[in-house]
Amino acid sequence: MSFWNRLPLKVILPLCAAWLFSPTPHLIHGQDETPNPDKEAFEASDEVKSILVPLFSQISKADMSRAKVELAVETVMNGEIVSKEESTFQIASKYPASYTIYYKSAEDRMRIFSDGQLSTVAMSPEAFFELPDVLDCQAVVRSSPITLGPYPEPMLALTMAGVDPALTFLSGMNSVDVIGPTKFRGRTDSIRLRGQQDDGVTWDFWVTDDAQHRPLRLLINLTPMLVATGQVRVPQGYELSLRYDFVSWRITGEVDENLFRFSADQEATKYASLEDYNKKKELKLGHHPLLGKSVPAYTLRMLDGSELSSEELKDKIVVLDFWATWCTPCMKAMPVIAKTVNSYADQDVVFFAVNVGENANLVKGFAEEQDWGVDVAVDPQGDMIEALSAKRIPLTLVIGKGGVVEAAHVGYPGPEALAQRFKDELDVLVQGGRIASSKE
Repeated sequence: MSFWNRLPLKVILPLCAAWLFSPTPHLIHGQDETPNPDKEAFEASDEVKSILVPLFSQISKADMSRAKVELAVETVMNGEIVSKEESTFQIASKYPASYTIYYKSAEDRMRIFSDGQLSTVAMSPEAFFELPDVLDCQAVVRSSPITLGPYPEPMLALTMAGVDPALTFLSGMNSVDVIGPTKFRGRTDSIRLRGQQDDGVTWDFWVTDDAQHRPLRLLINLTPMLVATGQVRVPQGYELSLRYDFVSWRITGEVDENLFRFSADQEATKYASLEDYNKKKELKLGHHPLLGKSVPAYTLRMLDGSELSSEELKDKIVVLDFWATWCTPCMKAMPVIAKTVNSYADQDVVFFAVNVGENANLVKGFAEEQDWGVDVAVDPQGDMIEALSAKRIPLTLVIGKGGVVEAAHVGYPGPEALAQRFKDELDVLVQGGRIASSKE
C-alpha cells in the first residue's frame, strides 16, 4: 500500500498539483527539439514496422475513436513503490477537429471540447474558457491547451482519430526493439516492444498479438530524463514511471456528436483565458488561513529519529519549508531559502525542510544527494499538513517568536525575488517587529 493511499484524501488532493501542473518537456521530443544534424536518422527494423505500422495506419485513417485509459504515476525506491497517483482519461473524437477529452484525477475534473467550430476548456463544472482558435486532433495531441497530467502526448497519439502516432513514437528515438511475445496480465496474447529516446527515457509498449495490434499498456521510465536535466540529483534506487493502461479502445463504429458540444452550467463562470482563470484562482487561494494567528502545536520528526516540538521552538524564529521529491519548484526554491535563512542562524532563526507524504528512507537518500546542508523533517502521514494547512507546495511558513505565523509563501517566484522576500521579512523579525502578510 502506497504512502499516498494512507494519507487522507483531502490532504492528497492539492499536493500533486505542483508537479503535475509544472512546465515539463514533451515526452518524445524532449526539452530541446532542435534536430542534431550529426545524428543519423532513426530507422525502425522490419520486425518493428510489422507491428507498429498496421496500428499507426489504422489510427491515422480512422474517422472516429473512443477510449478509456487509466494512468498510474509511481515513485519507486529500491524496488518498493513509495508513492502512487492515479487518474483516468475518457476520450471520444471524430476526424478532423471534433473531440472531448475528459481528465479525472483525485483533485481535478477537466474536459476539452471541440465541435469543429469552437474549442472550449472546462476547468471544472463551475469554470470554463474558449480558445481563440480551433485545435484539430493532431494539434491537441502535440500541444494540449491545458496540462492533462504528466506527459499525455503518447497516450493521446494512440487515442485520437486521424492523427499520426509515428510523429510521437518514432521521432527522437535511439532504438525500438521487439522484446517478444508475452501473456499480458497472464491471459491476453500480446507483443512487447521497448524504445529508448535520445534523452535516455525508455518506454515499454504492449499490443495485442493479432492483425489489429490494439494498444494494451504503455510504461514510461522518466528517471533518465530527471538525471539528464540536472534539476535534481537522483539517488541510487530511485525510479519515476508512468503506466498507461488502455482499458477500452476502438476506432470503428459511431460516436455521439453531442459529446463534442459544451454546455455551461447556469452558475458557471466564463474566463477570458487559462491565464485569467489561474490568476483569479490564485487570488482566492493566496491568503493562508493561519496568517497572523498562533501556530497550532506540531512536532517535527527529524530524519535522524529525533523529535522537536513547537513548544521547544517558541523562542526562535522558525522557517518551515514544505516540499516533496517530485516537486520541481521545491527543488529550485530550497537552496535559495536555505542560503538566505541560514545567514541569520546567529540571530535565533532556524530552518527546517519538511517533506510531505513520502517514505523516510526515500527522503533520506534524496536529501543526501542534494547536499542542501539543512535539517530535514518528514511527515509521511500528513499530520503537519493537516495542522498547518500545508496543502499546496512549495509552501514556506515564517513563524515569529511566540508562535505567530508572520508570513506565508506559496510557489516559486525566482531566486532573486524569493531571497529578497525572506531577507526583508527576517530583517524585521530579528529586530522584534511584526509582518503578518501573505505573499505569492
